[in-house]
Amino acid sequence: MPIRKHIFPTLLFMIIVISSCSVNRRVVSRYQTLSQRAHVTLTWDQHNYSMNSTIRVWHNQLIVASIQPMLGIEMLRIEATPDSIWVFDKMNQQYATFDYTLLTQLTTKKISYTTLQDILSRPLASPESPTHLELTSSRHQLHLSWSFYQREYNTLPPPNRTKINRYKQVILHDILPL
Repeated sequence: MPIRKHIFPTLLFMIIVISSCSVNRRVVSRYQTLSQRAHVTLTWDQHNYSMNSTIRVWHNQLIVASIQPMLGIEMLRIEATPDSIWVFDKMNQQYATFDYTLLTQLTTKKISYTTLQDILSRPLASPESPTHLELTSSRHQLHLSWSFYQREYNTLPPPNRTKINRYKQVILHDILPL
């Protein structure tokens, strides 16, 4: 399916962002909710992807990343709770869940909900000078460029989780070719 080609680069992007960031706890703002938008450009194995993302954070409760690779249509949603991560393939009506040990294995860094929350509340990078990252592995070459261009604090209603009864549960490998 053509939609699946966007899912792996998107999750890979999030894993690399998480593993490449260090957290300076002094710059983390006090907030109850945080909403931000980002533009992401991804070059993966000679293929270019450009997508928008909305990331919402309810402090110490839930992180929701909505990926819209084309026309503002949400195709992938990632929900992180303090104990697990849920990946929803919206186009194929399926989801997978896993815990933070998988992220730690993929990034070789200790990843937790608190780590994600701290990374997402770091100061915004300027759209004129986005953050860049390059990675070359034995199987893939990846170049990422992203910038958060909008942020709002304490404007979100209470969190609502995605209703899983609308989706078929699968193993993560069925959604992402890790």
